[in-house]
Amino acid sequence: MTADGEVNDSELVRAASCGDLLAFGMLLERHRPLVLGLCRRVLRDPGLAEDAVQEAALQAFLSMDRLRQPERFGSWLGGIGLNICRHWLRDQARDVWSLDTLYGGRQILEPFDDDPGVDPAVVAEEVELRQTVHQAVAGLPEGQRAAVMLFYMSGLTHMETAHMLGIRVGAVKTRLHNGRAALRTRLWNVWKEHKMETTVASDLVEMRVANVWRLSAEGDLPRRHVVMLAEVGGARRFQIWIGQQEGHALALHLEHVELPRPFAHDLIVSLVHAVGGHVREVRITRLADTTFYAEIVVEGPQGVQSVDARPSDALNVALLANVPIRVATAVLEETAVSGPDTVPPASAEGTTSIVADIKANWYGPGKPLDQPSSPADPC
Repeated sequence: MTADGEVNDSELVRAASCGDLLAFGMLLERHRPLVLGLCRRVLRDPGLAEDAVQEAALQAFLSMDRLRQPERFGSWLGGIGLNICRHWLRDQARDVWSLDTLYGGRQILEPFDDDPGVDPAVVAEEVELRQTVHQAVAGLPEGQRAAVMLFYMSGLTHMETAHMLGIRVGAVKTRLHNGRAALRTRLWNVWKEHKMETTVASDLVEMRVANVWRLSAEGDLPRRHVVMLAEVGGARRFQIWIGQQEGHALALHLEHVELPRPFAHDLIVSLVHAVGGHVREVRITRLADTTFYAEIVVEGPQGVQSVDARPSDALNVALLANVPIRVATAVLEETAVSGPDTVPPASAEGTTSIVADIKANWYGPGKPLDQPSSPADPC
């Protein structure tokens, strides 16, 4: 009995275990509000929550002999209620593909947005981010995990969490503090990547390699190569001067020529795959004086990283890996023009002529690309 004369949980549990329904009723009256609130938060349905509490009360009454710590009856009853809620939610998920469901209509319990303006890819990314957070919470030590799930995910107060776990409020706050520190470490890279992608995505425009041209020599200037980038779904275009080797590689890739040996860009993509990563996209990020700067975005075991690159190399990697090419809006505003991407500059040769010239000069007249003119050919 407590100091104010109230019968404590331990005494009521002992009486209920002997069949005293009045004692069990007092236990339920004392702890039912907490269990009901917990079930409501988990099920999001007041009616189902009432049913769950009744089921929990029945199971508790039939299992009183299993309670090893009578003073923790409230936490024990709450745990039974939580298990019932989780069991019902699992049954609900399995029933989604039942025969009755497929033949008839079913209420969608998970909210969704059918607004045509909502990008499904954005929704998918949010779901993936939420799953990542849940996985990080699941990896916490048991005590921290329980406190974080009850306080942050179920919405209980410090007092309610302490009551559910059978510990003091101060211990709950300590577990939450340690849990936050662990989650901060585990989720820092995820948050940084998500923030970076969210910020960068609004400042980039998707482009494609439209053409590669080779300009004839003029005066003291040798032959020069230029690549034309065209806006995907738009009219903006802009050109970048590139080196001969990179121009040749782009022309070969655009013409889908199969090479007998890998170029340097093929090697780059293969090495990324070999270490368990993949190229996500390439970006042309800025223009300083007359020089363009680019980066290759790679995702691997250590997360997402951006690698500094020349635009000519980045574009070759994008074509090989079949990934998006994105250009900063500021670069487009400074360099873009509108117009067709098929009209070459004056006295320019296109990809077909470039590839034909490569084949003719590489292996000799009349020799196809995959038949070297000499066994000693370094390629």
